Amino acid sequence: MSNSVERFSLTNLSRRGFLRGASASGAFVLAAGWGWANAAEDKPKTYGAEAMPHGTVDDPKVYISIAEDGTVTIMCNRAEMGQGIKTSLALVVADELEADWAHCKVEQANGDQERYGNQDTDGSRSMRHWYQPMRRCGAAARMMLEQAAAKQWNVPVSEVTTQLHKATHAATGRELGYGALAAAAADLQVPARSKLRLKKDADFRYIGKQNVHAIDGEERGYRQRTSDLRCRRAL
Repeated sequence: MSNSVERFSLTNLSRRGFLRGASASGAFVLAAGWGWANAAEDKPKTYGAEAMPHGTVDDPKVYISIAEDGTVTIMCNRAEMGQGIKTSLALVVADELEADWAHCKVEQANGDQERYGNQDTDGSRSMRHWYQPMRRCGAAARMMLEQAAAKQWNVPVSEVTTQLHKATHAATGRELGYGALAAAAADLQVPARSKLRLKKDADFRYIGKQNVHAIDGEERGYRQRTSDLRCRRAL
């Protein structure tokens, strides 16, 4: 009997399947398997961000847009509920992008997980799951701006650097702002993940720094929130 118990495993059964089996036998049926485990256990397990529905997206053309005047718009795919995510995720992008935070704005993304990846704002997972994808977004956009500048100047891209909202060619002293490069950069192919150059921690401009202007609570005036709802005859 002990060997049989070890091989016993409960298996999933849909409600419709259960009712069909119960009505056919006229008795209570417990779905069970003897000597085999749930087939789902044989599937490779995934964890973290990629285990969530729709996973993550790190395409800068989805999350970043740059206007001709240099204004950088960063999309936030998670709901701001006072936890500060509208500032923190955007700062990660801006840091890798080498953008001037004073020329950045953040827009709330619509609910579209096919485009923006998983948008469940729960479990205190937004920064844990999206820190690296947002870094990759910013780094990819920065490299695309460098490529656009190198093409315009007809110089090797290795000679172009970006810093605080502009690209520079030190050998000739030429500079171009992000706004002047945005259209050309947008036409370029997004670099592969394996080609991205992420910053070293020591080079972070905003990540982990204090005295950075937060934008989470910039709304002025009154907005109705869920805490304002009142139900008649509710305790």
